[in-house]
Amino acid sequence: MNKRVSTLVTALLLTTTLGWQQPLSTLTASAKSTTTQTTKHKAKKAKSTSTHIKLQGASNARDLGGYVNSKGQKIKAHRLIRSNSLSTLSKSDQKKLVKTYHVATDVDLRTVIEQQKSPDVKMKGVKLVKANVFKSFGAFPDFSKKGAADKMMKKSYHDAITTAQGRKAYKSLFHQLLKNPKNKAVLWHCSAGKDRAGMGTVLVLSALNFNKKAIAQDYLKSNTYLKQTNKQNLKHQEAGWKAQGKTLTPTVVANFKAQNGVKMAYLNTMYKAVNTKYGNMDNFLHKGLGLTNTQLKQLRANYLTAAK
Repeated sequence: MNKRVSTLVTALLLTTTLGWQQPLSTLTASAKSTTTQTTKHKAKKAKSTSTHIKLQGASNARDLGGYVNSKGQKIKAHRLIRSNSLSTLSKSDQKKLVKTYHVATDVDLRTVIEQQKSPDVKMKGVKLVKANVFKSFGAFPDFSKKGAADKMMKKSYHDAITTAQGRKAYKSLFHQLLKNPKNKAVLWHCSAGKDRAGMGTVLVLSALNFNKKAIAQDYLKSNTYLKQTNKQNLKHQEAGWKAQGKTLTPTVVANFKAQNGVKMAYLNTMYKAVNTKYGNMDNFLHKGLGLTNTQLKQLRANYLTAAK
């Protein structure tokens, strides 16, 4: 793509709240012994649950505290927080994050353009660290073609792991986690809090000895927390598509939905990229992110309760 065309594409693109770029016009427009067993099951489930942080300006924020790993260790509360964009936080949101959840570091994983267009709200006493997973986004694909969004999303999950830029960003996240005081929290986010922040969470939970099943359960929660946001976004996308004089087909709608949500197919693409290049996740943590055994031990001691 030559410079003139590249500039034109950039000018015509606008980053959505979901973290991916779209044409500007798209945006305009579930006996006693049984009871006891059930009670035990519920109690066990309750012990391994994160907390959805209800904020006025961010719908996909959650405290990972409460999750229990494969060794029976629980993530400490108010230490590890993932979120979507922090650009529209209210005063009460800021107070909740700083006073209740003890956020001291905000790691912004978005592109430079996103950071400039929708900068994070400056919170008193909170250090902002810019660690963009991608330098920029490529041209938006043709959503009239079947599977276009899936292909786009899978490529991003692959690139986040295999490019030096992506690894640099996640190295920065772990650097902040290692520096973080034992009574404070690190928050990391992207625009929608589902993909780049989601992959960061996969890496953090992997480092803390969580298995793939537990990691997937957290990852898929974005579909629940973003449900209302995605309904509104879909309406704007459909209206914008029609405003361009294009026919809104089931394929187009399916692509919009695929872009707005998270799927195991996306997460599995990330795992495949890790395994192909590094053999397994442990090797990626060591060789891809440069984490030593001592640092991993430090992370586990800092963020996990002692094993029973």
